[in-house]
Amino acid sequence: MDSYGVLWMETDGNFAPYDHPLEHAGWEKLSRHPRPDLPSQIQFPDPKSTATTILDPPCYGLLDTCFMLRNGWQFMLDLTENYRVANALLDWALETITEAYFTALDALPKQPDIIVYGDDLGFESGMYLSDLDFRTFIFPRLQTFFGRLRKKCGSLICFHSCGAVSSIVDDIQELGVDMLNLDFYAKNVLLPDVRKKLSRETILHTPVNAAAIGGAVMSNNKASLALLTTDIATSMPCIGGPVDNISTPEDAADAMRGVAFIRAFSNDDLRQIRDLGPVKSIIEQATKAAFNLDLPSISGDAISFGDLMASGRTGLFPASSLPDGKTLN
Repeated sequence: MDSYGVLWMETDGNFAPYDHPLEHAGWEKLSRHPRPDLPSQIQFPDPKSTATTILDPPCYGLLDTCFMLRNGWQFMLDLTENYRVANALLDWALETITEAYFTALDALPKQPDIIVYGDDLGFESGMYLSDLDFRTFIFPRLQTFFGRLRKKCGSLICFHSCGAVSSIVDDIQELGVDMLNLDFYAKNVLLPDVRKKLSRETILHTPVNAAAIGGAVMSNNKASLALLTTDIATSMPCIGGPVDNISTPEDAADAMRGVAFIRAFSNDDLRQIRDLGPVKSIIEQATKAAFNLDLPSISGDAISFGDLMASGRTGLFPASSLPDGKTLN
């Protein structure tokens, strides 16, 4: 059971919720559901480092929270047949998410450069909700939440969602987020179409898989490099990186070569590719930079993850110095 009261089962290393504490609750009970215990520790990098600091989501997003507590099918039914329950649960989720983010922000010694908000709004072939239901129930609460975040601190906001969400990209743009991390493998989430809907100031995060670029460099797959290079130029401004988790040193090496490939482009190079298509000489120059990259030796012991710290509204300090072995909630 997790801190929300949801029971999970494991099958072949994969976890899925199977018991939802509010599945059969009436609307009057939803607001009294206890808030989850927030994490009592936080992993923070070297405070002296000048590297960009990113606050990962400390909790589920709005829709994910409602699905976990209510059962996804039941909640979608509520949206059409029992809007009082749907609204009550969404309000509970909004306040819980706000508290989780504010607690994390208050615990940090300085505000992060980027705050990530994640909520999977769709599956590979479509949205969980209709566009109308998203705009009626989810969008106004996202406006409230992001407004609170901006009032709290000046960090950039990155919005993540998996699934086929192309029909609401305009709405996400209207939220005024600074970065978007979307699933470009999902149905109809096409990079040129998404880029056209966004302002030139909105940054796309990992629209092109850096690990795939690194793999194409090492296999000398020129056709793939031409296509990936075109996508990079189309998506600018963007941040290059791996789409999936890094699980092996080989994955990390491919991702680093991919990033080196992207960094080899000048602004003029990208403009030429965007206007003319793949330019052989430019791609070959980037390929050479990636192939000749001096890779660091990678092992589990060599990777620094920063200090494990205890967190709470009163501040941040080494977990080893907690009085009497206690933790903060």
